[in-house]
Amino acid sequence: MAGLYRPTVLRQIDETFAEQPIVLTLGGTIRELLNEVGPKPNHLYCLDAMGQPLAIGLGLALGLADRPAIDKVVVVEGDGSVLMGFSALTTTGALEATKLVLLVLDNGAYLATGGQPTLASRVDLASVARACGWTGARDVAPSAAAVAEALAWARECPGPLLVRVPVDTAQPRTDYFLEDPVVLGHRFQAWLDERR
Repeated sequence: MAGLYRPTVLRQIDETFAEQPIVLTLGGTIRELLNEVGPKPNHLYCLDAMGQPLAIGLGLALGLADRPAIDKVVVVEGDGSVLMGFSALTTTGALEATKLVLLVLDNGAYLATGGQPTLASRVDLASVARACGWTGARDVAPSAAAVAEALAWARECPGPLLVRVPVDTAQPRTDYFLEDPVVLGHRFQAWLDERR
């Protein structure tokens, strides 16, 4: 699959939503963002939680609906993880989570388990999201400018919104990330508590 370099896209996401909560899917995505921007208190790292980040982000978006300091709750997912938690697409649409943005970084593979192909190429995620009641959804061309435009759209429009970004399967060398999930959760909660 032709796509963008995932660490570069992750940096764009962080820059666009620098002061908003970002829920990150597991494995390489977390480690690559840590390499790009370092640990940040507004990032919730979902370790070993494949298929769950969208549901977590949905709960946050609904729970933070009345917080003016929080414009968006951003979920960064992979295509395989979205397929595993597919039912969350219908729940998100039904609950009309206006602050939710789902960014699907689609490399067509389960990189964490050896690079086996996903079936995401057979699924029109944008059409599925719209059919489930999402406000908007779009596929992005593999260019930095197209990603920037889509992220700006997601920043400004009411959700729920889905943006599918093609990324390549390159896996840069990263350090292990062995933080305690409880500590990570408390750090994220403390950041949220400061934004009441």
